[in-house]
Amino acid sequence: MSEPQPSYSDDEPRKSRTTAIAAAACVLLALPFLVLGPYLLNAKARVELRCQPGGVCLLFHSSWLTRDEVASFAMKDVRGVKVDRTRAARRNRVPIFRPTLVTAHGEYPLFFQWATEEAEATRAQAELEQALASPGGQPVVFVRDDRNASLRVGGAFSGVGLLLLVFAAWLGWRTRRHLRAERSPASA
Repeated sequence: MSEPQPSYSDDEPRKSRTTAIAAAACVLLALPFLVLGPYLLNAKARVELRCQPGGVCLLFHSSWLTRDEVASFAMKDVRGVKVDRTRAARRNRVPIFRPTLVTAHGEYPLFFQWATEEAEATRAQAELEQALASPGGQPVVFVRDDRNASLRVGGAFSGVGLLLLVFAAWLGWRTRRHLRAERSPASA
């Protein structure tokens, strides 16, 4: 005679149900991280200005994921470079600075993040004004890369999201094993 199989009561939770709920919760928890991670990595924090002598100037904004051409204008349309000054929105209200390229088509900031030291902004202004004024036939190249902050935060968010997905996959695998174990004695 076969022994009666223990039946699961409503009071006793099944392992397969518990791990399935945990896997679904991990997937739901991973979704905001997987959305915000690439969004933060896509901050256009690299500013690149390239001018050919007597030709066209191209202004690019790049992120870790994409690169966009912001403006295209003739070198003769460049009117100069100025330094914008303002105060931080924080409580201590320190002054902040950013060089801006002035053209016939508008003004384009050359720093993604405002600099806290005026010397940094004026140094970029002086370098660009000198390069634009020299008729030596040299191409003008200016690059400012502020993408490190977006890499740290966006990379951390993306990494946490991927780890949560790996954990959810492991829980899904455990759920299948629990389901097989729960069904095998019942079918025997």
